[in-house]
Amino acid sequence: MKRILLSACVLLFATAIFAQQQKQQEVANMLGERITEKVVNTSTLVNPVVTPSNSASPTNIYSDDFSNPANWIIEHDLTSCDLDWQIGTYSCQGSYPINDIVSTTAANGYALIDSDFYGGATGGTEIEDCWLTMANPVDLNGYPYVVVEFESQYRSYNAEQTYIVVGVGDGSGNVTWPDLTPTTDISTMSNVFKCFDYSSGDQTTNPELVTVDISSALVGLSSVELSDIYIRFNWTGTWGYAWFVDDFVIAETPDNGLSSKNEVIGGYWVDYNNYVGTGLNTIIGLDYSHTPQSQLANHPFVFESILKNTGIATQSVVLHYDVTGAGSASGMSAAVDLVSQEEQAFSASPAFGDATTPIGSYNVDIWGEADSVGAGITITTLPPVTIPFDVTQYIYGKDLGSATQTSAYILGGAGDQNHITTRYEMYADEQLYSARAFIDDRSTVGSVIRAVIYEVDTTATSSVIILDESDPYVIQGLDLGSWIDIPFITPTTLINGYAYELGIAGFQHPTDTSYIGVNGPMMYAGEHSSFDELGLSTQSAGSPTWYYVTQCPMIRMNFDPSTISNINNLSQTGFNIYPNPSNGIFTISLDENKKYDIIVNNMLGQTVYSSSINTSSTIVDLTSFDKGIYTIELKNNNTTYTEKVVVD
Repeated sequence: MKRILLSACVLLFATAIFAQQQKQQEVANMLGERITEKVVNTSTLVNPVVTPSNSASPTNIYSDDFSNPANWIIEHDLTSCDLDWQIGTYSCQGSYPINDIVSTTAANGYALIDSDFYGGATGGTEIEDCWLTMANPVDLNGYPYVVVEFESQYRSYNAEQTYIVVGVGDGSGNVTWPDLTPTTDISTMSNVFKCFDYSSGDQTTNPELVTVDISSALVGLSSVELSDIYIRFNWTGTWGYAWFVDDFVIAETPDNGLSSKNEVIGGYWVDYNNYVGTGLNTIIGLDYSHTPQSQLANHPFVFESILKNTGIATQSVVLHYDVTGAGSASGMSAAVDLVSQEEQAFSASPAFGDATTPIGSYNVDIWGEADSVGAGITITTLPPVTIPFDVTQYIYGKDLGSATQTSAYILGGAGDQNHITTRYEMYADEQLYSARAFIDDRSTVGSVIRAVIYEVDTTATSSVIILDESDPYVIQGLDLGSWIDIPFITPTTLINGYAYELGIAGFQHPTDTSYIGVNGPMMYAGEHSSFDELGLSTQSAGSPTWYYVTQCPMIRMNFDPSTISNINNLSQTGFNIYPNPSNGIFTISLDENKKYDIIVNNMLGQTVYSSSINTSSTIVDLTSFDKGIYTIELKNNNTTYTEKVVVD
């Protein structure tokens, strides 16, 4: 996340961060509102783009895999709450669960604080304050440079804090612990460290290796004090999500170390500064898994990462990349000297791709390399992080492909009518002909959806303006678990420098339910959104409301003009049926008086209605039949017209 880097050491991205968070504040209505995510599958989501890699494993001083709860003391502030940590193989039980941690030793147990469950469906009001403390001390004599490492799964909601606290004993286990709240000023406390500095909705990878340098807490301690050190995980806040912790290590900081995290291919960290949005838009520099040559002409791939000196000695650091596949390339960044524990965004050059880059599939390997200044010791973050991407003729997409679908968001159902959208930035003018969408196989055959396109406009209500929507699309049996193209009636012009929200919308229906597949994470809070069109959710309370969602909907832009030209344009063929859907009364309109036989078949292929017409306008009554999808055929000696209609 950009915000993590900002809070750690780099301030030059502040302007961009505020621009990125504007959607979070205005569109997602995060001022006092809970995020609504209706996920029908809780499969583990692991983001291959931001998985940290480390060059050197520090020497372990102490470790614990939470297989023995007796190694930890579980307590809470008796004056503020009754929430406690749990150790075992527990799952979140609240209304807004996050996935179980998939840590290295998850099967042996882990620690969990389930704030969401404690707060209930609508949230608590108590200041939760609970902690997990080592039952026995560790002796850190002879270790002036020490880090705490653990694997974590965590999602931020509001103003909760996740602290690591170093307890210094007197040799007999007596420790004076600070009383912490979400607003405690820890700037003068040498023994209290924030694990995360997240905005609302930000989430770790699963798992994410978290490293906290606690060396400052050991400065000036006596030998007796150093022999009596305890580590505490302290949670404090009001109605958060959850925090998982596993595979805890206290380790000696190595002389030479390097880590890489948050690898990107679209210039999110540095290169986005080279692009200026047009009008009321901001260019963020998102990653795209599928990019047309027309977009590459103005915005090639730029490979970037956050590199951190995790050792004691100063390191001269560079970022490398190597592209393979339908084409090949390699490059590296300029070298930068990083002092101990300093991290910085690196951008490798040259950029990759243009209008002539071969269409096809590619992989890029990204890794860091460091040379310990003056010592001649070279280390790397190998093996590299590998990110796949495609160069296309017409398709612009972000998702990771159907083979890696993890879950789905609901579009329409008995209590839902949602628009699920994702942000696209234009680096060249385009004509959008259709939305390509992956229909989750739990959707009901016969449910109706539509494609929608919004323009991002920061002065508009909810920061977006609707540009167009498609005709209703009826989901067929062959659509389940498959990609479909939903065409717009006429192409929508997309302008270079503008940002758009492309989405799929459902309809409220008592029995039919529709879902869009998802995979991959968000790069920032607000990249993917859900619009509760009728205000049906409890949180919306009757008011149409935008929220952001954290997983990438499988919705792609399709610039292929054949997706419109291949459609049977009824007005051009002189045959039209309306209204559709309807209660069963349809009008068949022809541009001339000719004799046709009418045949109506149900979804099983059975003929339920037949007749003949020889006028330009005829009413067909299907109200006596079951609700569902029917195929109407008009035939004569020369022509056959077919159209699907929906009776609801």
